[in-house]
This record gives sequence, C-alpha cells and structure tokens, in this order.
Amino acid sequence: MAKDVLSVTEREIKSKSYLKGLRKEGKVPAVYYMHGHKPVSISLDAHIFAMMLSNNVNLFNLDFGRGRNKQSIIKEIQFDPISDEVIHVDLMGVKATEKIVIKVPINLIGTAQGVKDQGGILEHLIRELEVECLPKDMVTGIDVDISHLGMNDNFPAKDVPLENMVLITDENTVIARVFPPKVQAEEIEAEEGEEAAAEPELITAKEEEEKQEE
Repeated sequence: MAKDVLSVTEREIKSKSYLKGLRKEGKVPAVYYMHGHKPVSISLDAHIFAMMLSNNVNLFNLDFGRGRNKQSIIKEIQFDPISDEVIHVDLMGVKATEKIVIKVPINLIGTAQGVKDQGGILEHLIRELEVECLPKDMVTGIDVDISHLGMNDNFPAKDVPLENMVLITDENTVIARVFPPKVQAEEIEAEEGEEAAAEPELITAKEEEEKQEE
C-alpha cells in the first residue's frame, strides 16, 4: 500500500469557465464522496497529484486544513483525450476499520512452458481482479507466475495468490491461457476432416468386396 498527504481546497460548484480557469492555474477540480455525507467539491494541485499517480499511490490522506484529514481512494479519473492530463477526479472516503471493494491490476510474470517449449500463444484475458480488503491492505498490483502453464492450460482467478484480501471476481474466471498457434490448429482440423471423409470410402470398398465374393 502506498499512501501520502494531498492538500485540497474546498470550492464552490461553478461554471465550466471557472473550472477551466482552475486548470490553467495548475489545479484539478475534484469531488470528495463519503457514505452518509453530502459530496464536497474540492480542488487539488495537478502536479503533485500526477506525481502521486506515477508513484503508485492508491490511498490518499486528504488534508482539508485546520487539522481535518480524510483517507480516500480514487473512485474515477477523467483524462483529456488529447493531452492525457487529468481534468477531474472523484475521490471516495474510506474508514480504516471498514473493508472496501477495489479492482487490482494483474501482472503476469515468467514465460509459460507451453510458449517456450511448444510454440504456443499466451492470451491475457483478465487484467484486473475485484477484491475486498481493508484500506491498509490495498496493493497496486498482484504478480501471477504463469511459467508452469503448458499447452491448452489456463490460470483461473481462484489460483491467484491473495494476502489479506477476499476474491470477489468469479473464482472460475480465466486470467490467462496458452493455446496452439493458428496454423497448427488449422492443420489438426484438416487432419480430422480428412479422417472423417476417408471413413465412407473404406465402407464402400468393403461392401464392393462382399458383392464380388457373392
């Protein structure tokens, strides 16, 4: 878990031009949510927030001033489609003693045996897991070793190593799998088709032989 202090300033809900002005000043408009409380419109320093994101901070200690600090996690981030800069953030308040449901990225490590020794293709199907945990147990990612996967093997969600977290994603969801190359699969299908087509010919030949004996 990575946590750091982020100073915020309460603001009024104003026009788009006001929000645009905030961004020009190097601020990011944001909203702080907390269950059972009204949302609070705030602004935060764009540069500091970007630095925290690059350092994988996922639990923020919001400093509202006057000794008011609130722990929060990111609920949603909006990015500018051209510059890719953060233009708005929704932050969700959390309590240290209450579990939360979050999505955690999955990092595949190692080279699957079926890829290395048999020329298979690795497919990474699910890139995030939904888990439940206390804020202090949050992680920025989960490493999954797939080096043991052979041809046609798969790695289900239930086999992902979790520490102090409960899996919410369906345990049978396939995270990654190894399958034969397309060319090899087509050759197998072609061979099966030839075998199926050859069977009637053998029967016909046998029937013809019986007729000649009669």
